[in-house]
Amino acid sequence: MKKYISIFFLALAVSFGSTAQTTKQTPPPAGPAPTIELGKYEFFTLSNGLKVYVVENHNLPTVAMSLVLDRAPLLEGEKAGLTGAAGYLMRTGTTTRTKDQLDEQIDFIGASLNTSSTGFSASGLKKHFPKLLELTADIALRPQFRQEELDKFKKQMASNLASSKDDPATIESNVQQSLLYGKNHPYGEVITEKSVENISLADVQNYYTTYFRPNIGYLAIVGDITPSEAKKLVKQYFGKWKKADVKQNTYPAPAALMANQVAIVDRSNSVQSNISVTYAVDLKPGSPDAIAASLMNNILGGSFARLDANLREKHAYTYGSNSSLSSDRLSGRFSAFASVRNTVTDSAFTQIMFEMDRLRKEPVSAEELQKVKNMIIGSFARSLENPLTVAMFAINTARYNLPKDYYANYLRNVAAVTPADIQRVAQQYLQPEKAYLVAVGNAREIADKLKRFNGNQPIAYYTAFGEKTDAPLMSLPSGVNVQTVLAAYINAIGGKANVEKVKDLTIRRTMNVPGAQLNVLLQQKGADKSLMVVKYGENEINRVAINGTKGAITTQGQVKQMAPAELQDQKLDIWTSFLNYDQLGIKLALNQMEKVEGREAYKLELTLPSGKKSYHYYDKETGLKVREVATEQTSVGTANQTIDLKDYREVNGIKFPHKIDLHIGSQVISSTVNSVEINKNLKDEVFQVK
Repeated sequence: MKKYISIFFLALAVSFGSTAQTTKQTPPPAGPAPTIELGKYEFFTLSNGLKVYVVENHNLPTVAMSLVLDRAPLLEGEKAGLTGAAGYLMRTGTTTRTKDQLDEQIDFIGASLNTSSTGFSASGLKKHFPKLLELTADIALRPQFRQEELDKFKKQMASNLASSKDDPATIESNVQQSLLYGKNHPYGEVITEKSVENISLADVQNYYTTYFRPNIGYLAIVGDITPSEAKKLVKQYFGKWKKADVKQNTYPAPAALMANQVAIVDRSNSVQSNISVTYAVDLKPGSPDAIAASLMNNILGGSFARLDANLREKHAYTYGSNSSLSSDRLSGRFSAFASVRNTVTDSAFTQIMFEMDRLRKEPVSAEELQKVKNMIIGSFARSLENPLTVAMFAINTARYNLPKDYYANYLRNVAAVTPADIQRVAQQYLQPEKAYLVAVGNAREIADKLKRFNGNQPIAYYTAFGEKTDAPLMSLPSGVNVQTVLAAYINAIGGKANVEKVKDLTIRRTMNVPGAQLNVLLQQKGADKSLMVVKYGENEINRVAINGTKGAITTQGQVKQMAPAELQDQKLDIWTSFLNYDQLGIKLALNQMEKVEGREAYKLELTLPSGKKSYHYYDKETGLKVREVATEQTSVGTANQTIDLKDYREVNGIKFPHKIDLHIGSQVISSTVNSVEINKNLKDEVFQVK
């Protein structure tokens, strides 16, 4: 019945990217690069150093503004997450307004106002712009940080981090950061529950005092306003903002690799691996190679580009493969990535590196290059439809010391890129033989195949938060087998004699899902009768009933009968099923150990009559079952559903878990058992199948 929990609860399903089919067409011949007419802007600087860019646009009676503080990245150390906390708390009240008063006044004028650790963004009607500017100035100049708001941030972050530790994409990102930059670089820091807990109110205040200074600020104002109006208002509300020296930290460049290095995060129940080929690059914004490098990356890993054509269309390894190449004043990064079946993880790495190398060795065709140029030209032209783009271009020109005509000549420079330029930047920025090969997947299935990429050095293993760890446990202690593990479990929960006394069972629990609390009733009798009812208040939203040879699922009045194979599989969820696996047609295998939340556990593999697999984990020391994992096939791939069983308590001589955590994708849904009743003489009619 675990399967149906995941089907019927809002926001619990795993999300998968959809794929689209395109018809290949021959692009039209290249024409001359279009002439770009950038909108005009006015620029002035306040006496405190705040630089202001105004773009006049009277198409709509609205004004938008954005403040950017140009500070260097910070090394937050044991308080990683500090800048996020500061950005959050900036919006939670000032010395003159509480958060509720701020919200009320912003809503009253129909405006929006958001803050970050490096500024704010706001927009509203022209007639209310003076009031909006007053509110933003109050937030920027007079924030008041409160402990209760910091506590809210910490609680929210703890929830987010608990979810992300099961999300393979987040895990992969964490490991990339750790590998490429290390803990002594701001880009290598990974936020953890501990680092967030270390943040104090004084830390937030110190961050604000140090970095919220006008002399490193760029303010863009766009909309139905004249430069003279904007200058008068900005002086009025931001003129008293005090400037101060702001230290701009520097950091050493990441060390270059001499050979490929494989890094694995073990997700023992994954049937897919999230993989990436990644490394740091020295590519600054606006550098002479930036435009050609961007085009080259789009040829390699843009939408429906070479990686997609190879891994998706030719080999059917994945639903999509892409790459990214970022420029940055401190350190850029390259990454080519995909999510592939475990069985083809090594092959997918081979093809990614093949395509990287092919760009270095073979010039691209003029047709392929023109196709990408057309895409870039279209995207750039669409961006100019937003007046704020003009202001941000001006700010970027100043921040990155770009040529004054950088954006005016952008499309002309795009058009000038040749196939030889693409090959040249590919040879410089594509390094398939000096990269980290990161894989988040089942180490038992993929590790041996990835050894060939790692030379003679051992494969490195990492946790979900990028910490180096031991290789996962694989071998079993002498004398341990299926029978000894099950016997230890039965003994741990109370012994076979007590278990066999259970004729019927009723468990009530509450489950907290996003935005609601659900009540779950589970009743079972014998080896073939079961009922699960889920209610929201008095409304029944789901019912799963099994009665011998019949089974049905009812969702909001719609009844679906279970097929025989499905019914047989669902009987595994009846509590006493571990006493009669043979009669249920379930095949058992035990061939490895793994760690569950840091503790060693035996992993029992169950093959159901339908061929589906389920995995049960038993704590090595206590014998108790601590985790169940079910694998489900969907129309777009395979999804895992994990249930963690915790807080065992004794009821009538038998131990039952009283806290149950359900993991589906990146979601973690916790439920608490309120009562367990044994042998209440449940009638057969309770399990009637409609």
